Amino acid sequence: MLLPALAGLVLFQFAPIVVGLLNSLQSFNPFTHRASGWVGLNNFVEVLAEPSFHWAVLITMVYVVLILAITIPLALGLATLLNSRRPGTTFVRAAVLGALAASEAVTALVWNQMYDASTGLLNALLVTLHLPAQPFLIDANHAVVSIVVMTVWKDVGLAMLMFLAGLQSVPGSVYEAAALDGASTWKVFQRITLPLLRPSVILVMFIATVGATRLVTPILILTQGGPGGSTTNMALYSYNQAFSFNSPGHAAASVVCMMLLLVALTGGQALLLRRRGGK
Repeated sequence: MLLPALAGLVLFQFAPIVVGLLNSLQSFNPFTHRASGWVGLNNFVEVLAEPSFHWAVLITMVYVVLILAITIPLALGLATLLNSRRPGTTFVRAAVLGALAASEAVTALVWNQMYDASTGLLNALLVTLHLPAQPFLIDANHAVVSIVVMTVWKDVGLAMLMFLAGLQSVPGSVYEAAALDGASTWKVFQRITLPLLRPSVILVMFIATVGATRLVTPILILTQGGPGGSTTNMALYSYNQAFSFNSPGHAAASVVCMMLLLVALTGGQALLLRRRGGK
């Protein structure tokens, strides 16, 4: 019964990882893309020596930090609103889940039109409000924030659903006991809700971190890694090495580095939350 699922897991998950590890230790013919010999760790040495790779690591960390810092509070706030069953929550649920249903490519194309400096909806709204138009995808700092905003809009629905499931699993008797003790709303949220939501927080952090690290399609459509490489993360750096510079060995090495960074980030998050939970 489990064999088809295990076969798919091995074929599409474990096998590519093994192939990537092997490719990172080989050199390739730039014309035929065939392996031409073993070079050991030479690909890693060359990739780690490139300033563009250092910048890609930094931008990857910026994406991770900004997306986590915005997604978690926003998703938790939306989940709390929906859990309260107030008027209008049905519309909020439909709007957020509608964004989640759209593909990354479609979402990026829509936001690309909205971000357009001359004909975009967002600048038209700013001009209507007598505010200066913004270079959303032209300025380096604006471009990074614009990609983060689009990504959060696209993915916050999944985090909201996870938090909503966690909130609905909390027994009502716990809140009733807190109300009898005279606890304020903030104290109830701080002392009861957040500790009981710790598993959901860990899961949301993991998923958001993985998503922020592997972000490629929106960057390709919105900025192509520009302006001046300012939005190029590790995933796009690996993509460029493989398909723009015909260097599969460097691409594989950079992917392995990205996987190691991802393991370090998620491991650090789990350790931090478990230590806080143990106090």
